[in-house]
Amino acid sequence: MLPPGNLETLNGALLINKHPDVSSFGIIDLLQKHLSKKYGLKRSQLPKLGHGGTLDPFATGLLVVCVGRAVKLARYFLGSTKMYEGVIRFGETTVPGDPTAPISETSEIIPESLEELQALAHKLTLQPYLQVPPMHSAKKKDGKPLYELARAGIEIEREPKLCQLHEFEILSYEKPRATFRLRCGSGTYVRSLAQDFAKMMGSVALLESLCRTGSGHFRLQNALPLSQILEPQEPWNELPCWMPFDRLLEGYPSATATEEEAQDLFKGRQNALFNILKRAQAAPDEMHSDHLAVYCHNRLVAVACRENHAWRLERVFTP
Repeated sequence: MLPPGNLETLNGALLINKHPDVSSFGIIDLLQKHLSKKYGLKRSQLPKLGHGGTLDPFATGLLVVCVGRAVKLARYFLGSTKMYEGVIRFGETTVPGDPTAPISETSEIIPESLEELQALAHKLTLQPYLQVPPMHSAKKKDGKPLYELARAGIEIEREPKLCQLHEFEILSYEKPRATFRLRCGSGTYVRSLAQDFAKMMGSVALLESLCRTGSGHFRLQNALPLSQILEPQEPWNELPCWMPFDRLLEGYPSATATEEEAQDLFKGRQNALFNILKRAQAAPDEMHSDHLAVYCHNRLVAVACRENHAWRLERVFTP
C-alpha cells in the first residue's frame, strides 16, 4: 500500500545534472521505472513526467524534469533563456556536428588568435542570426522528428530560424580548441552554432563538449546527478534538487490575487485578471515577458499571457 499522500504531493520539478551518453527521454524512462518499482504501480498510475528542454545525449548539465501538475508548466521552461559552456574544435566536423559520429569533413584553415574569435562572437550578439535546424534534432516535420529521417539517410529542406545570442564569449583558445560561454534564446542549436561560427571563419568545426549551466532561473549548482536521485529512500520532494510547484515560475513577472479574485480566476472570469493587473509589480505594457504568474497566499493559481498587447487568462491551477 502507498504511504498516504506520498505521490499526490509530487508536484514540482527535479533539477538533474545529466551525465553523457543518455538521452533526455532516457532519463525520463529511468525515473518512471524507479517510481514504478518503488511504489509497485503501473506507469499509467504514476505522476506524469516531462522535461523542460532536451539535451543531446553527448551533452551534460542541467535538465529540468517536471513532475505531476508541473508538466503543465513545461512549455514555459522550453521557451526560457538557456546558458551553456562548451568547447568548439576547429579543423574537422561531423554530420551532426558533435563527436558521436565519424569525421565527415576537414579543413587546414584554423583560426589564428583568440582576439579574432572574440570579435566574431561579439558580433553575433549584436543582432539575431539565421540558423538552419540540424537534421539530427528533435524538431519535427509532418509529425516525425528530423533525427528519424536523418537515420534513414533522408535530408530535407529546413526553414531557417532567427536565433538570439544574448551573450557569446570565447573564454580561451588553444589551437584547435576554443572554450566558450553562451546565453541564448530558446530554439538555438549549439551544434549548428559551432559549425556556423567556423564557417564564418573559413573553417569547419564540431562541438566537442557542451554543458548546460542554466535554464530560465534554474542553475546547475542546485542540481543533483541522477544516481543521487534514484538511490535515496526519501521522497523526491525532500531532496535538495526539488523545486516545489509554487516556486517554478519565480523568474517571471508576478501579481497577487485576493482569495475572492482567485476563486473568480478558477471560474475563468477575465475581469478578475484586469483588477489583478492594476496591482502588478510593473505596468502590464512595461513587462519584459509575455507571461505573468499570479499568486494567492504564495500559491501559484494562474498564468496570464499577452497577445496583441492584450492580456488574457491562459491557465488556472485549482487547489
